[in-house]
Amino acid sequence: MKNVLMPVWLAVFALFAVSCSTKKVFLAVAPEATYQKPVERVKEISTLNIPIEIPLIDIERKINDQLGVILFEDNSLDNNGGDNLMLKVNRRAPILIEAKGGNLFNIKVPVNIWAKAGWKVEKFGLSVAKYEDTQFDIDINFLTRLSIDERWKISSSTVPNGYKWVSEPKVKLGFFEIPITSIIEKIIDRELPAVTQTIDGEVGKINLKPQVETAWKAVQAPILINEAYQAWLKVTPQEVMMTPLGIKGRNVRVGLGMRATTETYLGAKPTQAVMAVVPPLRLVDKLEDKFEVGMITQIPYAQASKLAMDQTGGKTYEFKEGKYKITVAHIEVYGQGQDLVVAATLTGSLNGKVYLKGKPYFDPATTSIKMKDLDYDLDTRNKLAKTADWLAHGKFLKMMEPYFSISIATQLDEGKKMIQQNLAGNQLNKNINLNGQLSSLSPDAIYITADGIQAVVSAKGKIEVLVSGF
Repeated sequence: MKNVLMPVWLAVFALFAVSCSTKKVFLAVAPEATYQKPVERVKEISTLNIPIEIPLIDIERKINDQLGVILFEDNSLDNNGGDNLMLKVNRRAPILIEAKGGNLFNIKVPVNIWAKAGWKVEKFGLSVAKYEDTQFDIDINFLTRLSIDERWKISSSTVPNGYKWVSEPKVKLGFFEIPITSIIEKIIDRELPAVTQTIDGEVGKINLKPQVETAWKAVQAPILINEAYQAWLKVTPQEVMMTPLGIKGRNVRVGLGMRATTETYLGAKPTQAVMAVVPPLRLVDKLEDKFEVGMITQIPYAQASKLAMDQTGGKTYEFKEGKYKITVAHIEVYGQGQDLVVAATLTGSLNGKVYLKGKPYFDPATTSIKMKDLDYDLDTRNKLAKTADWLAHGKFLKMMEPYFSISIATQLDEGKKMIQQNLAGNQLNKNINLNGQLSSLSPDAIYITADGIQAVVSAKGKIEVLVSGF
């Protein structure tokens, strides 16, 4: 009986040995982990809009104060070749500036004129005279064109623009009325150049450079835009541009823009080396409405590995019409240069680790980091060709590639909101307010660092620096 059972045990042992040989552990050399230098700052080029508005009422007040109430006075009847005329020209109401369009403005000076006129006859040593006085109103108009020079001074070019009689001047002597309109007009025309010089002199005192210098220095202060990442925004202006002067309501609008680099720093607050010198003004037809700030998001490899495992773990893949089957038991993700390495532990028809490599990229449609060009590492491919040719082909790679998708929508949305909060209504000092509005996100670059996958995304929008206090 013993001799009969011996061959059976030998057969069972042989089958077990064959079975063990098919379960041999697959050994491939792990690709070496190498990493790119982490991104510590992201630089963009932006334009900061600085709309400066000068209230027309301020210009009116300056001109009214300088002109005073009495504009002209002639207290002699005998001067000017004995014209038998005395005049006093008073401003009867404040000067009013009205926009005509573009940088053209009408200045109306409402005046009241008191006049004393008549006649005088001297003959045979006798003198006979008759004088009467009268008052009348007239509105004198000036046309002025505003401009700004490269030294930041507002200047005006003012010319007379006619006048409108509210009531015409007449002097009644008995039954006769003496029209003195032509005489008054000549005197007014003679005195108008002095008024235009006064207007241009007062407007020429308006200098925007102190306000521009204040804004130039203030925007260079680093701003904390993301506390979680300790991300700082640093603005370094390079040049100042301006569009032609315009009008907005009752304000003269100066369209200024600063072309600047906007840099996002991670870590400690960057030092502030202020460029204090404001460059000469450059005139342009139109300002760009462009503001960009770099957002940096990081996904640790442990998180990436877990997400991949959640997608692929426990799933069985069949090959050669079910002849071979493998199950993903574990996933580990790390980096090598610009590639991601996926160490997949398999069980089933093949037991062991295979190493896959692919390039991460940002997919804006899904706001996710995905993998493309997924392939076996060279050592894995060579060994599969010898021991498991059925797995060496691209079917398994095509199955796996879609599962490596890491959504960063939440991180970007939170980062965008935080930047938005820190830019909106940010008071840099008592006269400077920063208002930013982010509108869109666009991918920039992906970096494989020692701490994880780093995604750099450009947040685009617009920003205004509001200047007050003239």
